[in-house]
Amino acid sequence: MGIGRDITERKKAEEEIKLKNELLQTINAEKDKFFSIISHDLRGPLSAFLGATQILTEEIQNMTLEEIKEITVNMKESAFNIYGLLENLLEWSRLKRGMMDFNPETFNVKQKITASIEVLTESARKKEIKINYSLPDDLEIYADSHMFETVIRNLVSNAIKFTPKSREISVSATAVMDKTIEIKICDTGIGMNKELINRLFLLNEKTNRKGTEGEMSTGLGLLLVKEFIEKHGGKIWVDSEVGKGSTFSFTIGQFENLKMN
Repeated sequence: MGIGRDITERKKAEEEIKLKNELLQTINAEKDKFFSIISHDLRGPLSAFLGATQILTEEIQNMTLEEIKEITVNMKESAFNIYGLLENLLEWSRLKRGMMDFNPETFNVKQKITASIEVLTESARKKEIKINYSLPDDLEIYADSHMFETVIRNLVSNAIKFTPKSREISVSATAVMDKTIEIKICDTGIGMNKELINRLFLLNEKTNRKGTEGEMSTGLGLLLVKEFIEKHGGKIWVDSEVGKGSTFSFTIGQFENLKMN
């Protein structure tokens, strides 16, 4: 009996050590991801912004109105990229520190999705990308409004980023089995191979690549999207083919289903 207890206690201790090592590896991976984005991905758009301000400061008297307009547009794009990255970094930090509230409520899916995408219309217009909607007027969802907006905004932003000029993106929502809503964001962009798809939602993998117009991408947005969807008890998956585009699909429970849980 004594030997049996010793073996049991040793196995229990080994399991605890294993769990602590796994937790430590996750924490280190999160830290490495965070500082990698700050040191590399944030410096790029900041350097571009500072370079543009320096040109304006030193050369504005010798510049034409068209040249000034071009530089200010570039500054706006850099500022937009910096803001989006900082927003994702802050969201990620708050989530990992357990400081993010989870406040689900009932709202109309169509109204919330179209409002979330409104801030991205300029990016789509610049690339002459048409966004098509297939959203039922009366479909409702029970979810955290802020998290839902972040999910939609990140996925549609990625679709715009990796879709060439003059193509289309579609956003659809349908009620499926078990009182669950399935939302799809489909693009007609550059697509992904299986190797990249398998690495998309892994914290310790590098998945950043530039968009079709050189747009910045860190991969942090997708990690945040996955965390938010799983917070609702949903799941996310990707179907893609190189050169033909990608479809990001995710599920979230409807009002009665999520409320009971």
